[in-house]
Amino acid sequence: MNLPDLVILAVVEGVADVLPIDATAHALFASRIVGWRAGTVEVAIHLGATLALLAYLWREIGAIGRGLWRLRKVRVEPGLRLMAKALLAAAPWIASTYLLGGGAVPKPSDMTAVGITTIVCAILMGMADRLCMTVKRVEHIGGLTAILIGLTQLFALLPGVGRVAAALTAARLTGLERPAAYRFVLLANLPILAATGGAEAVRYFLDGVRPSGGDILAAVLTFLLVLSGTALAMSWLRRFGLLPFALYRLILGAAMVALATL
Repeated sequence: MNLPDLVILAVVEGVADVLPIDATAHALFASRIVGWRAGTVEVAIHLGATLALLAYLWREIGAIGRGLWRLRKVRVEPGLRLMAKALLAAAPWIASTYLLGGGAVPKPSDMTAVGITTIVCAILMGMADRLCMTVKRVEHIGGLTAILIGLTQLFALLPGVGRVAAALTAARLTGLERPAAYRFVLLANLPILAATGGAEAVRYFLDGVRPSGGDILAAVLTFLLVLSGTALAMSWLRRFGLLPFALYRLILGAAMVALATL
């Protein structure tokens, strides 16, 4: 693949996977426009996205590291509790991936259905963000709330919903502050990305496939784009809430429905 192709893949398979805009709809849209899918380079994209989230969430990762270190003294630190909550939120999706094979891969003929689903979910996400309270922080998240957020992500098995978008909608419904909700959802997505990318890497390794120069470039591009994209998304989230993402998804869904009729 040439550089423009890798940039597009890094955006639709990497950046869109950590923003509340649904990577599946973007991948379907890109495959319809440009005529390809990610293939083996998707492993590198997942690796780049995972490393970018580790760098962006350095405070949370540091707190978790301190909590694990102090566990040797039988002391349960806040970082350890945060890790447990993130794993609870990630568990339903990881279990569904290994038990059910993950979400359905949409075909070009599904464009209309995915577009309509994208529009409906955009409206629901915008309404939840505007109508719900903003009173809780990450430390207020309990085990049941974490499980609820994790179970809500299972709706993303339906193409057009979006895992991060579904989790953020659930987090806002529970009254979590927008930045706190987004950071927690990103933290919960770290084990998901690591598990998904790790499983794919092992499969390709057993098949004798080794990383190419394009794979390394894709990982670097994804790292840079995801790191800057999450920072920009957090800035918008603080200023405007989920409204920009809801509007974008409305436009994307309408474009998909229009494209399906051509």
